[in-house]
Amino acid sequence: MNISQTRQALNELELRPDKSKGQNFLVNPLAVRRIVNALGEVSGTVLEIGPGLGALTNGLVRAGHNLSAIELSEPMSEWLKREYPGVGLVTGDFLSVDPRSIPGYPFSAVASNLPYNISSQTVFTLCEPQFDEVEKAVLMFQKEMATRLACLDGGRNYGRLSLLVWPWFTVEKLFDLNPGDFMPRPNVDSSVVILKRRKDMLLNRDEYAIFARIVRAAFSGRRKKVINCLTRVFGKTDSMAMLEAANIDPDLRAERIEPEKFAELAGKAKV
Repeated sequence: MNISQTRQALNELELRPDKSKGQNFLVNPLAVRRIVNALGEVSGTVLEIGPGLGALTNGLVRAGHNLSAIELSEPMSEWLKREYPGVGLVTGDFLSVDPRSIPGYPFSAVASNLPYNISSQTVFTLCEPQFDEVEKAVLMFQKEMATRLACLDGGRNYGRLSLLVWPWFTVEKLFDLNPGDFMPRPNVDSSVVILKRRKDMLLNRDEYAIFARIVRAAFSGRRKKVINCLTRVFGKTDSMAMLEAANIDPDLRAERIEPEKFAELAGKAKV
């Protein structure tokens, strides 16, 4: 949908974009094509999160995907059901709805122009067991967040976000979009990212639970030594033993510790 089509749809529904729901509608048809092309071939059902007025929905349908969607806005959801009767559409909050209640579950892929206020929670949800069948996800983020999500080489952009996704997905930034590609214009630039399921599992679910605790503790004070951060959660003696067993300098800051070393720490933790 372009700007005029988006305005027309909003007028028909007598709605105004709701900032609290992150409603910035994509109005660049070229960007829609690039997202659909990035998704490529999918063996099963694609889930679209927050389709809004259907700009991306239209592209996915035209590409021949078996599509389901979940939309928070009831008026927009009802409008989409009329416009796209072949889409398995559910009205609700993605973060609270049982995905098994959405037609087409389990999903093979996900696509979304994500509302920025739920973007990190959405990514973490896709890492949970109920979405283990998702092989890839093409998602729109605030540019700064996309940079952090893809960063695994240390520094200020490296942290909990990228590490908690790392065991399950590889992450690649595809392209950027500017505020003029949306209506209304957001105050930030945006980026499209693709997540691809790792073929070899780096951690099992029990190991991941420990890994997540360690990562969250290690980055609880970015300017503090890792030993001090871990001590708050695991105690000084066990934290030092973990670090020594993984051959990690306790005086390092978390941003200088590689993902593989955090995974090794999870194997040394006493829980």
